[in-house]
Amino acid sequence: MSDAGSTAFDVWGCRGSRGAWGSRIGNHTSCYSLRVGEDLFVFDAGRGLAPLSRSLREGGKLHGVRRVCVLVTHAHLDHWEGLKDADWMWTRNNGVELTLCGPREALETIHRGHEPPSFVPLELLAKGTLASMTEIELVAGSRTTMGAVTIETAAMHHYSGRRESPRHLETLGYLVSCADGPSVAYLSDHEPIPSTQAIEDSLVGRSQLAVIDASYPEIKDQKYGHGSQEYVAGVARRHPNTIVLAAHHGPTAADDEIEAVHQRHGAGVPNFAIAIEGRRFVWDTAARCFH
Repeated sequence: MSDAGSTAFDVWGCRGSRGAWGSRIGNHTSCYSLRVGEDLFVFDAGRGLAPLSRSLREGGKLHGVRRVCVLVTHAHLDHWEGLKDADWMWTRNNGVELTLCGPREALETIHRGHEPPSFVPLELLAKGTLASMTEIELVAGSRTTMGAVTIETAAMHHYSGRRESPRHLETLGYLVSCADGPSVAYLSDHEPIPSTQAIEDSLVGRSQLAVIDASYPEIKDQKYGHGSQEYVAGVARRHPNTIVLAAHHGPTAADDEIEAVHQRHGAGVPNFAIAIEGRRFVWDTAARCFH
């Protein structure tokens, strides 16, 4: 299969809040991608966006991509800080058509973050580099079609501060579905509670691969709008036909700790795995699954 016809999912950044250093599992903040031929759907724009964008320019895994749609989940810095570092913002006439999607709160925050004197507006960076840059505001419960791909959104349970006085953020989960191809669910920055299980099951149950927040080891540790590996293992048990990746690893969690927790909660759950930077899942059209 040629690059232009390939469908694959890649992990570029799987840490939450801030990066790590010297980790085998991951050092960059949140960034994942689903390639569908010449189109690339990017889940969050953390610092993993830098190696992703280099892969387009240097003829790596993403050689041949022409259209990039970045799906930002929410306004926290670690989910959009990679936008200014993307090679397509610094390479003249690179031909990339960029679409930036997300909730209004996130889009407004991204613009404020790039305003002088903090930095340079994205629109200015895009001049003479990108072929085009489009912005689409999304709300929970929306359904958007881009070519042969459908993007569905759902509200996630995410907040800053303690439960007693939370500052809730507009946070979206995504389900990206390809006509005659795979569906990928993305539930980052989400602290599950009983009332959210129906949303989780709806997104994960209709996907062949799902990425879910697992910032903490145990359910009892869950806080600040984040989930746990223990909970994600339970989701994987409920959906045995979906590859479920525990992601958004805590920035201070050591590799050995993350792996030990996975072994403890993932015993007997073959479809439960850890998100690891550099890992690729390729869609098998005949078998209708990722490998």
